[in-house]
Amino acid sequence: MSDHFLRRATGASLPFLIWAAHFGFCYIVAAAQCTPGGWRPEGPNPYLLGAATVAALAACMWIGIAAHRRLRASTRKVFTDYVAGVGAVLSIIAIVWTGIPVLLVRGCA
Repeated sequence: MSDHFLRRATGASLPFLIWAAHFGFCYIVAAAQCTPGGWRPEGPNPYLLGAATVAALAACMWIGIAAHRRLRASTRKVFTDYVAGVGAVLSIIAIVWTGIPVLLVRGCA
């Protein structure tokens, strides 16, 4: 099989995987830090969650820019590049949406 399906499929779904990892990380850390006797009884660490959000945003932006460059440079348009580009935009929106509580909520509910 010479079309490298697995590599292309992974590249197209990578923004969604980054969002899922960010979502899971943020909610697991917040849950672990808000439990009685947790890491931080005063609430989730906004710097840790903010750094994870910035890293996930940077990765999705890099994937989106790379897909955009491949689409502009190539005469042969590949569907997975379109999926990676649109997926990067959707994942950026989802990561920002997941990261908003870091800015708005202090402490545990």
